[in-house]
Amino acid sequence: MEQEVLRVNFAHPVPLFPLPNCVLLPHATIPLHIFEPRYRTMTSDSLDSRGLIAMATFAGKTWNDDYEGNPPVRPHVCVGYIVKHDRFDDGRYNLLLQGVCRARIINELEESTPYRQAVLEPVDTSQTMEVDLDDHRQRIEAYLHHDTLKSLKIVNAIHHWLTSDVPTTAVIDLTIMAICEETEQRYAMLAETDPGTRAAWLEDLLARTRTTIEIAERLGSGEDIDGVFLN
Repeated sequence: MEQEVLRVNFAHPVPLFPLPNCVLLPHATIPLHIFEPRYRTMTSDSLDSRGLIAMATFAGKTWNDDYEGNPPVRPHVCVGYIVKHDRFDDGRYNLLLQGVCRARIINELEESTPYRQAVLEPVDTSQTMEVDLDDHRQRIEAYLHHDTLKSLKIVNAIHHWLTSDVPTTAVIDLTIMAICEETEQRYAMLAETDPGTRAAWLEDLLARTRTTIEIAERLGSGEDIDGVFLN
């Protein structure tokens, strides 16, 4: 099923899959290995119904003290759709989960299944039009086509997203997922509902990344930087 035509019916609860250091953004795809019994059941139930799983992150650093229970999770989640799955004979799964939309937890259901479920509401409801993001799109593409950033394998890998038929909101989220590895920063961009703000943040990240690479290259060459000879 194409992500663009998938609609989430928020009248129904969605399974929650909380992890400590995994943030999914819409449009991006992540691999997951499902091995715990409760999450095997969650996956089986999801595949038998709408194929949806909401990726959540734990709140605070004490989640491991109550991992077998229901440690608190952060309110913002990404609803994902299982685009591919492989089931092993022992009940484990390998999944590819593609982000569909941003959402917020309204109410977590009392335990009625081995896994957690929650009622969600959509939060990414901005009416921003493509033309409103034109300037951001041009600057982001300029950064990604810059020789310095093109030296990164991950940047070369995302160039195929820079086509006219890929919406700018998708380019923003996909590039953040590819470039940014920090959980806190990814979560901040998951919680940010304004595409223009996400675009500006990405531009700043790309600018800082480019500067860091350029400085590293100059350091490696032993070039005099700010009057200090580096060798």
